[in-house]
Amino acid sequence: MAVLKNAIEALDPAPDKKTQITLALSLLSELCEQKVSQFTQQIESELRTAGTIENRTIPVTEILATHTEYRAYIRDDAGKIAEEVTTAIKKFIAGTADSILDGIASIVTTGITAIIGAGSGVQQEMRSYFVVVQGFSIVRFDIRIWCRQIEAEGITAKIESALATAAYKSSVDIRKISLNTFLSTYQDQLVKIGIPESDWKSYLDTAEEMYERLKGEMNQLGSEPPAPLLATGGHFVGPATLVGTPWKRACRVFDS
Repeated sequence: MAVLKNAIEALDPAPDKKTQITLALSLLSELCEQKVSQFTQQIESELRTAGTIENRTIPVTEILATHTEYRAYIRDDAGKIAEEVTTAIKKFIAGTADSILDGIASIVTTGITAIIGAGSGVQQEMRSYFVVVQGFSIVRFDIRIWCRQIEAEGITAKIESALATAAYKSSVDIRKISLNTFLSTYQDQLVKIGIPESDWKSYLDTAEEMYERLKGEMNQLGSEPPAPLLATGGHFVGPATLVGTPWKRACRVFDS
């Protein structure tokens, strides 16, 4: 995690300003830590209820990995920060097909750019999730990013905004999704992340093969399947959908 207090070394303040700047950075660091903590609680709560009528997203069985960080940046570095955060998320999702990985990175970059340049609002945030075939498993990635404009005398000349990120990797509970729902959702994600239609069959065949394989292994265990996810209705939120402050509604990146 990038600790904001270290940024003071780059500020090179006058001696009489050092205490003031140190205090401001400390408060900013605490604010970012609180936001990261809030994100982790929200994501874990949503993962627990995923697949229910109240939360119509792809359900999971357990959390496999997490990643959190926060950063400070100046306006001239906004593009650099977006690139660095996206790179960190790509490493977290590593093991996925390159084209899928690049598509997810493109959506994340779009979201970061939107919340960084979303106008004069005090703070902005975004969230999204993705479902991918990774090796011999089907996993869900949840990502939340928050940005706050800073108004603190003594540091705004060097640090103008703070950004916090939380990402979770979870195992998809295929017992709660029919094959048709899974493939339909997966195909919709391929559209959103910009995969050419000519390549859909290959990705969908791989996804179906992994779904059937995992489903067969669970059937051999003899466990009774739970009620399936009801994916119908306007409240279902599929993967690769950006939701957050800059968007008045859930929106696709490639919507006109």
